[in-house]
Amino acid sequence: MEINELLSSYLKKVHWAFVGLTHPGNLGAILRALKNTGCESPILIDPAKNLMVNSPQVLSRASHAKKYAYDVKLSDLETALEGSRMVIGFTARDRDIQIPKISFEETLKSVSDNLLRWEDFHVSFVFGCEKSGLSNKELSRCTRVCAFDLDEEYSSLNISHAALLVAYLTRNTIRKSILRNDNYLHKKHRQNCSFVTIKKPACQKTLYSLERSMIQLGEQINFFKQGNREKSEIKMRRWIINNKIEEEDAKLMISFFSEIRKELN
Repeated sequence: MEINELLSSYLKKVHWAFVGLTHPGNLGAILRALKNTGCESPILIDPAKNLMVNSPQVLSRASHAKKYAYDVKLSDLETALEGSRMVIGFTARDRDIQIPKISFEETLKSVSDNLLRWEDFHVSFVFGCEKSGLSNKELSRCTRVCAFDLDEEYSSLNISHAALLVAYLTRNTIRKSILRNDNYLHKKHRQNCSFVTIKKPACQKTLYSLERSMIQLGEQINFFKQGNREKSEIKMRRWIINNKIEEEDAKLMISFFSEIRKELN
């Protein structure tokens, strides 16, 4: 497989979610940036009601990439992320929620290493709306939070600029990793490498199921009778994500909670 073909196959596993996007010009510029770098089309999460993907402003700003405007998907955040094993949220704002922060350089290395390690590894980059960024609830879905190292007085990037920066450097980092590790070009050799014995992290869909199992059990034992239920649910979610639970272990815990619920009935 040629380098560019292999690079393209990895970039197809990188997903781009934009929450609460409002400005058509930004959508057009994001679309152009992602197509310039060979990335997948964006997924819009709860965009402004008047944001039309085929509006003249979107198509104009997208320029030569305007034909891809019809590939833009609409989704809720949970559905958009469910196939990913790593979810990186980008935000310049501090929130009152404890999420491991990772530098941009560490983000790129981690994404590249995992894409080359696992054939079914998918990663999602999540960006907040132009005015307020990602909320606590949205950030609680992320496995890591990343911020750019920018001038303190002017630390906020236009969302399309942020997308271009992440897309270009992600592409460049993966390409360099492929060139450094040409053994990845040979599937047979990859299967013989020692790192394949490392267990696979759980995908978001499995973690959602685990979270729902815990919440259902909590409802059954009246755990949420007192206190702030939403806050408790976020803490449960963060416990699951922060512990980096592996796929097999998550499925075991889901079965365990299911059996407890059956015994309580």
